[in-house]
Amino acid sequence: MDEVELSSDEENDDDGDVALIILKRPPAVVRTIHDVEVVEPGSRQGAGQATFTAKEQTGYVKEYIEQEGLAMILSKELGLVLFHLDTVWMDGFPSKDKRRAKDRLAPGTEVAFLVRSFHGDEYKDLSEEKVVHQAVAVWFGIRPDGILKVAMGEENTRQLEEHRKTFMLYIRGDVFMRVSLVRVLAEVAGYLTDDLGILEYKDEERGKFNILFHTDNVKIYKKDVKSYNKPLKKILPVGCMVSTDARSVHISGVKNIQYQAILVLAGDWPITPHPTLFPGGKGSKAPKYEIPRGDFTFYYLELALDSRLKRKVDQLKEVLAGSKGNITYDWRGVEYIRSKDQFLDWKYEMGGRTGGGGGGKRNHGPREVMDTFRASSMVEEEIAVKVVTKEVENRTWYSPEAWEHGGLRLKKEVKQEDGEGSSAKRARRK
Repeated sequence: MDEVELSSDEENDDDGDVALIILKRPPAVVRTIHDVEVVEPGSRQGAGQATFTAKEQTGYVKEYIEQEGLAMILSKELGLVLFHLDTVWMDGFPSKDKRRAKDRLAPGTEVAFLVRSFHGDEYKDLSEEKVVHQAVAVWFGIRPDGILKVAMGEENTRQLEEHRKTFMLYIRGDVFMRVSLVRVLAEVAGYLTDDLGILEYKDEERGKFNILFHTDNVKIYKKDVKSYNKPLKKILPVGCMVSTDARSVHISGVKNIQYQAILVLAGDWPITPHPTLFPGGKGSKAPKYEIPRGDFTFYYLELALDSRLKRKVDQLKEVLAGSKGNITYDWRGVEYIRSKDQFLDWKYEMGGRTGGGGGGKRNHGPREVMDTFRASSMVEEEIAVKVVTKEVENRTWYSPEAWEHGGLRLKKEVKQEDGEGSSAKRARRK
């Protein structure tokens, strides 16, 4: 190859001759990058379509459905949001330990999340609007870097579809526990043992009914009974008014018990647990709530709940075996409430607020049902985005691919401050 003469070749310079043997462009390097693009509003409408917003949502963990990780978030903006422990981020990274994630995200824990909303006739069993909201990523604390790209990636999208299909199988299989009575007022009638008791519920149209309850299902001013370190007979007196969620039961060999309490609340209500409202079903009696017109039913979604309640029924059968199924109260060590002053004393002792009464928050009418899937115009109005994969080509001498062709390498430098002078000394690393 002929040499190319440069201007410096004609000059007498102590540095020697300089010649350019060959001149080449840096090799082209193709890199795959992920980018976020805006989806035009007109392209994301129609049945069966999904909408997504990059806006961060907030809510709290409402209920775990199964051990595998399917669960619910309750959001003030969206109502119910389906999520799975597979989509949880902890300490800035996707969580690989479901058990640890579940421990940190106990029911009632506030979380942030990104959500997709799916619309179509296949979701008519969930809401009148035929919509289901699903969290694509869930975290608490500072929003992790890169969470949007992972959440909208192909693998995560596939997992979300499987989780959604599983939930719809549960819905169509009618596996969730129906709640016959939702937050109705009842009175503690008496105790059968230290752990089992009976509530008396008065229905204005049908008369009086007995509700079986167990210590494990009682919360007093938002606390579990165990936290008081006293027997239930002492801290939940006979005559105390409570709110209860209950299911209908028929207990063979036991007389005059028509319901079993899923939850008993004395005093102010905690934010969890609470049943979920779906269209259809056999219906629920919920006098404190504004239920839409038509057929609607409240459910508890935790699949393991049924077996736990059945064990309580088996305990009852053993207790009443000697009395041929007749209710016989045990009055030993039982406390009573017979007046308003006694109630106020009990309330003060249990840590209740000084004003007002018990049985949850006072209101001037039926409450809005929050625990349901509902459409939100906010989701549709936000900018929808999608993650796209692009191949970008560029050329540079500062890449490893160019080193064999004479590419440039940058040496690392460490700056050291001179303790006495204002100038800095540089030490090069070889």
